[in-house]
Amino acid sequence: MTQSILTLPDPIDTNRTFKPSKDATEEVPCAAGDFGPTCSAINNENLLEYMGRPDVMYIDTRDFEDYMKKHFRNFEAIPFFALIFNAEANTDATKIQLYGGSPTEPVPVYEESDELLEVLFPKDKTLFIMCQSGGRVGMLMNIMKARGWDMSKVYNVGGMAQYSGAEYKPFITDTAEFSMTATYNIEGLTRINP
Repeated sequence: MTQSILTLPDPIDTNRTFKPSKDATEEVPCAAGDFGPTCSAINNENLLEYMGRPDVMYIDTRDFEDYMKKHFRNFEAIPFFALIFNAEANTDATKIQLYGGSPTEPVPVYEESDELLEVLFPKDKTLFIMCQSGGRVGMLMNIMKARGWDMSKVYNVGGMAQYSGAEYKPFITDTAEFSMTATYNIEGLTRINP
């Protein structure tokens, strides 16, 4: 018996609304480029309908310490702040991340930054990306957009904090007893700036 695979919706649900800043008093409609979890078409209300797909790469952008404690099975850990982005990485040689600057105007730190980003987040794949609350994913999506990704294939599925219901328990590894301290390093790349 074969199970049919649901057609993926557009990543941004334009029927949703959100507050564009924490100081905003009114919500605005979601539109292209609104990469926050509130605007995502796939979220804690329907993610289970899209799990286990052979055409999707599932990624968790939290650090390994948080990932070890609780994560969705089959989500690959690619730590965003440890490896991908630090605002000072392009001006501070002690920072190892691939990009500095800002998420909307990322500055490559290495000649190979874009190439390595594509290894981690393949352009030819549909990507479901999560973190703790969805904010890191929004930042990553801005970087990806600025560096030439097709954003019609990238989904912010929110964060682990939003997946606390009993229906998710069979899909989550919850090992609060595990602790990990990780040291991150990037080697063999050609640094552009200091």
